[in-house]
Amino acid sequence: MLRAAPEQQACMRVTGLRGVGKTVLLGAFAERAEEANWQPAEFEFQPSHNTDEALQGALGGLLRQTRERLSRFERIRTAAGRALRAGKLSITWEEVSLSIAPGSERESDLAKELFASVEMAVAKGREGIVLLLDEAQLIRDERDRHGDHPLSLLIAPIVALQRQQLPLALVVCGLPTLAGNLQQARSYSERLFRGEEVDSLPPEEAVAAFSRPLEATGRTADDAVAEAVAHEVEGYPYFIQLWGSELWDTAEVAGVDRVTSDLLDAARPEIYRRLDTDFYEPRISTLTPAEQDVLLASAECTYPPLRASDLAKVSDKAPGNVNVLLGRLVEAGALYRVRKGEYRYTAPKFRDFLLRRGA
Repeated sequence: MLRAAPEQQACMRVTGLRGVGKTVLLGAFAERAEEANWQPAEFEFQPSHNTDEALQGALGGLLRQTRERLSRFERIRTAAGRALRAGKLSITWEEVSLSIAPGSERESDLAKELFASVEMAVAKGREGIVLLLDEAQLIRDERDRHGDHPLSLLIAPIVALQRQQLPLALVVCGLPTLAGNLQQARSYSERLFRGEEVDSLPPEEAVAAFSRPLEATGRTADDAVAEAVAHEVEGYPYFIQLWGSELWDTAEVAGVDRVTSDLLDAARPEIYRRLDTDFYEPRISTLTPAEQDVLLASAECTYPPLRASDLAKVSDKAPGNVNVLLGRLVEAGALYRVRKGEYRYTAPKFRDFLLRRGA
């Protein structure tokens, strides 16, 4: 993507369930950007950033920090700052002259920050700036045209600058709901994003992910154990790490150098205790009792997908309340909507956890 920029607009959308390695992948992207002489700017969104004002403040702060990393002194004296006083952004990049009449003053301010950052990066010998934004599903436009539209506020100035071939790249990373949020954004720019979905590993790669870290450690694992773990965790990277970590510790305590099926059986209760405590429980601890009740009831439904009509039959709540709670669970990141009336969990094997919790 960076090799083709800026002649081709450099926008990527990375989506996937919890625990598939999206955040780790963004870290690898930052390293690749550095190797390609681009300046990475990494940021993780929080729910509090989902307003125009908060997003502008967060991204403005990120860009200023990026410029500070590039130079101890800000020596930016661009046409952007002068033109903003006239209420319009007009800047010159090499032989390109660009004028933007944004939909809001905040878009103008963000465009100014973006341009200043790109200009400084190039002045310092970099190819450009690449924004790596995690948990981007938390940023979404309100449906009311008079409401906040932070996702469009983010995308519109970036796309406008990219169209004039400024070396500016964007990667947004998040849960599957991110794709729908981009489709509904006022910027109508979802088609500009290269979509990449991160999923579980196929069986042979899952086995390798479990076994290869043991090489040169003096400890080995039976082939049957590696295959059993890969099957049990369905190839999800975080789970492979967790199973491997717990089995390593169990072997250490037992004083053995070989991980066997008996060792896996002995470690399994502690593995699932840690999985539930560290991975699943934090994702429901902030939910209201009513939202948790709906989630627990959903374990009684056939899956996938989770159908609102099925849930209404097993829940003690009225169908209207069920639909409202499902919407709130989507906003909380516990579910994502596949299509009208159909949902999936955002964490892999989450239904198994609900069944264990309700037992």
